[in-house]
Amino acid sequence: MLDIYGYLKTATNYKKLQIHDLLFIEYKCLVNEVKAGIWSQSNYFVFVTSGKKMWRSIYEDYVVEAGDSLFVKKGANLVHQYFDEDYCALMVFIPDEFIKKFIQRFAAIVTKSASNEEHPTDAVIRVQLDTYLEGYINSLAAFLGSPSYPDKNLLQLKFEELLLNIFTNPIHQTLAEYLLSITKEQSAQLQQVMEENFAYCLNLEQYASLCHMSLSSFKRNFQDIYKTSPGKWLSNKRLDLAAHLLTTTDKAVNIIGFECGFEEPSSFIRAFKQRFSVTPLQYREAPTRQ
Repeated sequence: MLDIYGYLKTATNYKKLQIHDLLFIEYKCLVNEVKAGIWSQSNYFVFVTSGKKMWRSIYEDYVVEAGDSLFVKKGANLVHQYFDEDYCALMVFIPDEFIKKFIQRFAAIVTKSASNEEHPTDAVIRVQLDTYLEGYINSLAAFLGSPSYPDKNLLQLKFEELLLNIFTNPIHQTLAEYLLSITKEQSAQLQQVMEENFAYCLNLEQYASLCHMSLSSFKRNFQDIYKTSPGKWLSNKRLDLAAHLLTTTDKAVNIIGFECGFEEPSSFIRAFKQRFSVTPLQYREAPTRQ
């Protein structure tokens, strides 16, 4: 899978501004990508200015067009490009450490938006535009289009104002609750990362990186939480999802295998048969499942 944050951070063919690990970029699709797997160590906003694209989490598809906005949690997604119009978006990548420091600085304000109940969210969150957010997108476009480099302090200040708006405007409560969750203990972070990313072709080092752990710490914490190894847990979760998709969708077997984290159809069929004693096609066609 493509490390989209790492790629864009070092790419030279995009307009971008950077304050430490906070990355602002004007992304234009310059390659003929149709479907691709991407992952990012940083959460990021997507403000679509033209074209059409789809982000896919494990359970939902999020199609966006000009004027739409998304917040994508750190981790992996499948994306699909539509070519009726060139796709362009303004993107802001925000590392966890920046969010934690922001919440510490403005604790008196942001904690007022905290809900007494936790509402589960998907790996992708639609962001409803309000007047302030529209103004921010316009100012960011102006910053990126300026021939001179804007003052870094001003750029950071404008982004912090955006975050304060998210924490104080009720229409952004879902996103605000997720941002607050980043300050939770590592075990909760690990569970969230794994539940939202188990179906993607990430290796254990990448999962550990998303949890801000060394590989050895990740394995040890994973064992404490799930009482099994990461490899066994991932295999079972992926095969359970595949079995569900085989009986609830008409997607081709090879597509289901790919969407459940198996890069090769042969490895998917072999693993599925070992678990369920039948091939994926036989499982789908079994009379008891009609």
